[in-house]
Amino acid sequence: MSQAAAVVERLAEEAEAAFSIPAGKTPEIIILLKKLKPVVKVLQADGYRVYLVNTKEFEADVAHASYAETFAHRLLTPYRPLKGEEYLRRLEKAYKKEIITDLCKDLVSEHKLAAANLLIDVRYFLYEKVRRLVEVFPLMRPDLVGSLENAVESVRGFEAAAEELVEEGVLRRRDGYYCLESMAVESFMKTPVLSGLEQLRKINPLKASRALSLIVFEIPTRFLESSAQLPDPDQFIYMQMARGLQPLAKQLGMMEFVKEFYGDVEARIRRVGGLFNSTYVIEVDSAKLFAKRYLSWTDVKWIAARVWTAWVKDFSINPSTRMAKEIYYLNHLRNHGFNTPEIVHVNWRDKILYTSYIEGLSLINAWLSRTEDRRAFARKVGRTLAEIHDKGVRLGDCKPETFIKSVEGDVYVTDVEQASTDGDPAWDLMELVFYSGHYLDADEAAVYAAEVVEGYAEAGSWETVKRMLRPSYVRTMALWTPPWVQKAMADSVKQFLKA
Repeated sequence: MSQAAAVVERLAEEAEAAFSIPAGKTPEIIILLKKLKPVVKVLQADGYRVYLVNTKEFEADVAHASYAETFAHRLLTPYRPLKGEEYLRRLEKAYKKEIITDLCKDLVSEHKLAAANLLIDVRYFLYEKVRRLVEVFPLMRPDLVGSLENAVESVRGFEAAAEELVEEGVLRRRDGYYCLESMAVESFMKTPVLSGLEQLRKINPLKASRALSLIVFEIPTRFLESSAQLPDPDQFIYMQMARGLQPLAKQLGMMEFVKEFYGDVEARIRRVGGLFNSTYVIEVDSAKLFAKRYLSWTDVKWIAARVWTAWVKDFSINPSTRMAKEIYYLNHLRNHGFNTPEIVHVNWRDKILYTSYIEGLSLINAWLSRTEDRRAFARKVGRTLAEIHDKGVRLGDCKPETFIKSVEGDVYVTDVEQASTDGDPAWDLMELVFYSGHYLDADEAAVYAAEVVEGYAEAGSWETVKRMLRPSYVRTMALWTPPWVQKAMADSVKQFLKA
């Protein structure tokens, strides 16, 4: 045994823990010592590169990234414990649990409520963490990415950490994947995500630079070593669509969408709705699909709504938030037995949501065309809205266009981008009733109002019907509804309440 090897063996005996890493051409041994100054030292022994690291500082890097994870990342990829295996596995689980939590917070920050609909392959956490590390420290890339070729052990460590988060109610298992619990999503949405600068404040630059300069050893040769290709982490996050699971990495524009799902066929894309509407119908042969592009805050419609209702109703105008709400509540309502369009594809980059097209007639069009069953339709919509409220959901922007009766006679709920579990259900009912006064004459509007509230009262609260007549609510409709029509509708509701 060489003198250097003897020194390493002696230090290993004194150590809190020790482990080896098969890193490229030169394998490594990391020895954790309680009393070590400076924090890290490097030795060479019989073809091994040996790192001596202060135990307390190693733990600080695991818990708080004090050294920019220059120590902690050694637990990210496969390693072989030489001493203190139980201690090392405990540190590894804590480190990977923190990684999963941070990455989940970032997913919630980007995808808002829709993060609850994401199905996450546990490999995502490993690949995304490696991606972030090599972007910050490119010189680590050969070892980190190369180690992913045999990542089974590393993935197993992430599974153990994820299972602990399942027990804590942060994650849950679903069809072999992990997904965020709704309560965790709501909690993370209330927690501000640290910006890059704020995260850097946790790091001691002098300590980190010292550690990095020693840990990234033999820079010229290591930097030139070839490494395996890093998988795209987004290929390991999915959403359940009408056509099966789709990875988030797939971001299709409208023509790309047609080609992906229908091949090289002629398609017709037409815009529907008003001047500021961002909705499209895609027709391919006999099939129809619906696409909705979420506009930015410059969308005049939402600016007007925000200003006009500033004292009584808070509308979401951020396109990411609106799309996320639409995805979440379409699925949420469907899971509670309501009819909603099925999600076919999501393009997060361009903020486009593709859904099935509901062939039928909206509530307002039924009244404008004076169909024979329009009164029964209005009562059914009122009852459906009450049932939605009973499940704790508020639609937020509840217009008669939101409800469509299919050719089979089923009532579908669409356009739920302003939905939430907060707010007054009376606002929904008020808007559903009084917004229609923009299209109907006073007599028809009064009949319409009576039918909607009668249906609502069958399954909902009479107090909600009374509260919908609050002056602060009703006057917000003055921009769209003539005062004489508004009065006729209000009188109709009051008459129903007295009956």
